[in-house]
Amino acid sequence: MKSIIESILDKMPELTKVRKQCLIHIFALIVSLRGRMNFLNMERQGTYSEKSYRLHFEQTLDHFTFNKHLIETYCSGHKIIATDCSYIPKSGKETPHIGNFWSGCASKALKGLEISSLAVIDVDNNTGMHLECKQTTESSNDEESRVDFYLQQVIDKKDQLKQLADYIVADGAYAKQKYVDGLLEKTELHLISKLRKDADLTYLYTGEIRKGRGKKKQYDGKMNCKQIDKSRFELCCIDEDSYVYTAVVRSKFLKRNIRIAYVEYKKNNSYSILFSTDTKLGGDFIYRYYKARFQIEFLFRDAKQYTGLNQCQARSENKLNFHFNASLTAVSLSKTDSIFKEPLTNEVFSMSDIKTINFNKLFLDRFIAISEVDLSCDKIAEAYDEMLKFGRIAV
Repeated sequence: MKSIIESILDKMPELTKVRKQCLIHIFALIVSLRGRMNFLNMERQGTYSEKSYRLHFEQTLDHFTFNKHLIETYCSGHKIIATDCSYIPKSGKETPHIGNFWSGCASKALKGLEISSLAVIDVDNNTGMHLECKQTTESSNDEESRVDFYLQQVIDKKDQLKQLADYIVADGAYAKQKYVDGLLEKTELHLISKLRKDADLTYLYTGEIRKGRGKKKQYDGKMNCKQIDKSRFELCCIDEDSYVYTAVVRSKFLKRNIRIAYVEYKKNNSYSILFSTDTKLGGDFIYRYYKARFQIEFLFRDAKQYTGLNQCQARSENKLNFHFNASLTAVSLSKTDSIFKEPLTNEVFSMSDIKTINFNKLFLDRFIAISEVDLSCDKIAEAYDEMLKFGRIAV
C-alpha cells in the first residue's frame, strides 16, 4: 500500500517531503490500528507523538485531487459519480456544526454531524472509490438550504467531475426540482435517481400531429404507476429478480421530460421508478447505474467499522475534515491494493482481512525491529508471510 500512496503523492508537488512521509505513515496506520482511531491511540501504535498527529490533522490536504489521481490510475474507464450523506454521532458544545441529521440506521433524525460525500463508482469492477466529503454546515438546518449545500458541493468541483463521468447518481432524497435544475444548468451533469411510487407522471403524445392553428397536443394521459400501460413502454432488461421497462414521460414535479426505468419485481409484485434527466440514456443503463450506486454505502460501512469514521475526538473543523476524508480514503487505498494492484487474484475484497493483515504486519515489524531478527533467512521469511495471514477470515 505504501508504494501506491507514494506514487500518488509524487503527483502533488505542493507537499513537502516531511508532509508526504507523515501522510504515508498516517494512511498505513489507519488500516493497521487496533482500537479507536484517536490521537492517543495513534501515538501508542505509531511512530509520532500525539501532538504531531494533531498538527498534521490540522493541516489541509487536497483530498479530492489525491483521490482523483488514485481513481484515474487504477480504475476502468466506465465510471459514474455517486453522492450521498452519512450521519456521524458526535456531541460537545464546542464541536462545529452540530445539528439534527437523518440517521438511516435509527430511521429518525438524531443530534450529531453529517458528511456529504462524493464517490466514483467503477461500474466494470462494481466497486466504489471515495473522492471527497464535506461536513454539512449548521446553517443548513432546513431541507431547502441543505439542497443548496449538496448542490454547491458538486458545482465547486464541476470541471474535475466532468473529467471523470457524465452521470451523477443519488437516492430519492436528491430528486428535487432545485437540485435537478441546478445540476443541469451549472454542471452539465445528468442526474440518475429514484422517484416516489406515487409520482405524478404523464405520457407523451406520439400520435398524428393535428394541422391548423392552436397549440399542438403534447401529452396523452396520466400514468398509473401501479399498473402501467406496457404498450407505451419498451422492455429493456430482464434479470433474476425483475423486469425493467423504459419510456420517456413528463414529470410534473420536476417540470421536464425524463426517461424512466420502471422496475417490476417478480417476487412480491412491487415496483420502483428510476429516472434519468438524459432522455437518450437506455433504461437498462439507468437500472444498472442505480444499482451500482449502493457501492457508496459500502464505503460508509467499511469506514465506520474498520477505519474509525465515527471515532474522531477532535473539535477543530480542519481536524474533523481531515479525519473523515482520511478514513474513507483509507478504504479506497485498501481496495486499490487488494483489487486493482493484483487483478488476477480471485479473492473477494474483505476490509476485515485487510485490517487483520496490516495489524499483523505492524506488530511483526515492531517485534522484528526490537529483536533484530534477520528476515533474509528463508525459514524466517516464510514464517513471516504465514503470520501476516494469521486471523484472516477463511475463504
